[in-house]
Amino acid sequence: MKRVNSLFLLLSMMVLTPVSVVSQSVSKVLQPYVDSGELPGFVTVVAKADKVLSMECLGYQDIAKNKKMEPNSLFWIASQSKPITGAAVMMLVDEGKLNLDEPITTYLPELKDMKVSRVSRENWQVTERVTQPITLRQLLTHTSGMSWVAGVQERTGKIDVLPFSLSLYVTAMTPLIAEPGEKFSYSNQSINIAATIVERISGMPYADFLQKRIFEPLGMTNTTFWPAGRQLEMLVTPYKLGKNGKLEETIIDQLQYPLDDKSKRFAEAAGGLFSTPVDLVKFYQMIANKGLFNGKRLLTENSVAELGKDQTDKNVKEQRGLGWAVSDNWIGHAGAYGTDSRFYFKDGVIVMLYVLQQDLPKYGEACQLFWKEVEAKYHL
Repeated sequence: MKRVNSLFLLLSMMVLTPVSVVSQSVSKVLQPYVDSGELPGFVTVVAKADKVLSMECLGYQDIAKNKKMEPNSLFWIASQSKPITGAAVMMLVDEGKLNLDEPITTYLPELKDMKVSRVSRENWQVTERVTQPITLRQLLTHTSGMSWVAGVQERTGKIDVLPFSLSLYVTAMTPLIAEPGEKFSYSNQSINIAATIVERISGMPYADFLQKRIFEPLGMTNTTFWPAGRQLEMLVTPYKLGKNGKLEETIIDQLQYPLDDKSKRFAEAAGGLFSTPVDLVKFYQMIANKGLFNGKRLLTENSVAELGKDQTDKNVKEQRGLGWAVSDNWIGHAGAYGTDSRFYFKDGVIVMLYVLQQDLPKYGEACQLFWKEVEAKYHL
């Protein structure tokens, strides 16, 4: 396979996110894994609020078709969908239509009789009424007490099998695993309930809200729950390690196929989006620019700050923003199968890493080298 092939955005995109070449590649540490056939390929992005510094493509989008990775290769971004849900919620907070600390029953009265599952002194599993209501803030920080996924999703292994209306019903019938605010428990279900609130209050299907309020203003033309038409040709093929030790094509086992079937597949706010490096960097540039993109304000500065602030109580060890993972110097989120995006807010640098793989042994090692390389080169 060829050495790093640096590709940059098309001229039509440069008006939005001008590109300038960095003196040294940040992707060279990944090249040996592609050359050895241990990983299929990557796209890496380094950007600031006003420009893309580099966008590098290595390896293949589809090995069998000899199709190379491109800036517009379409990835399942999985849980990178969660920060977008956080932004959608904060748009309605900005408009005074939502309050982060209001009980969610204000917006979804169907959840007024929530119960929590506990072990009694006699070691019996019992359910009791919750002692305090769930807030919208707790939904977005994974401290609501809700389980990982709705029961049907857990049984099928698919995250896109329920419309929000049925997911809401299942949630109302499912006991919490902890009292609201008691502990951190990573929950797709809580993010989906937050998206259900966006639907209820905006009066729009969640996918339409994202399209009108986020994707269209940012020019994110290839971000969707349902890749269709030309987008299907842009899809990155997922790979796993075969029995012979070589890469083998696989499917995204958490999703139903065909991917463009809206009659069977439903919007999954917690992890259902597909996007491209060209698209998703614009969302992060809007965040880096405190809610502005090309002179248009999507979020207030206060709301952007709230998204990336550690929101969890002192009794919770994990640091979480509103749909975002947070650390002392970056906010962002990773996604299943290998995508990862971070905004280093102290330095104003956005870094993104894209690959689509299913538990390949060398992936973790390659990622550690990449992030170490990036942080060293940009002094992050």
